[in-house]
Amino acid sequence: MNASEAVADLLARSGLTKAELSRRSGVSRALIDDYLKGRRQPSVAQLQKLGEPAGFHVDLAWVDPTPAWARPNPAMDAIPLTIEERAVVLEMVCDLVAVLPARERGALEFPPFRELVATP
Repeated sequence: MNASEAVADLLARSGLTKAELSRRSGVSRALIDDYLKGRRQPSVAQLQKLGEPAGFHVDLAWVDPTPAWARPNPAMDAIPLTIEERAVVLEMVCDLVAVLPARERGALEFPPFRELVATP
């Protein structure tokens, strides 16, 4: 299920109109229309914001098996850095970004959406 289908499914299953969903969630009706027509891609947080007033949450489909980089491990534990060390890391990141080629921004493909699940 893609994001556009998720928003359409949310409207259909909740019985809410776009105007009512907009009022309850705080997301503009125009933005909801853009999501439905595929002109804009909502973030996971935005889908959660739309789903909560209707009693749904987003069930994310993770790649199986979970890639090694996504599995928690001791190497992920942050080592406390001083302000000077943070500045050096930030400078290194900025230098890296400066040499990377620009790319066209495509449609949001990750994470794929499995379905909307009614909140118990």
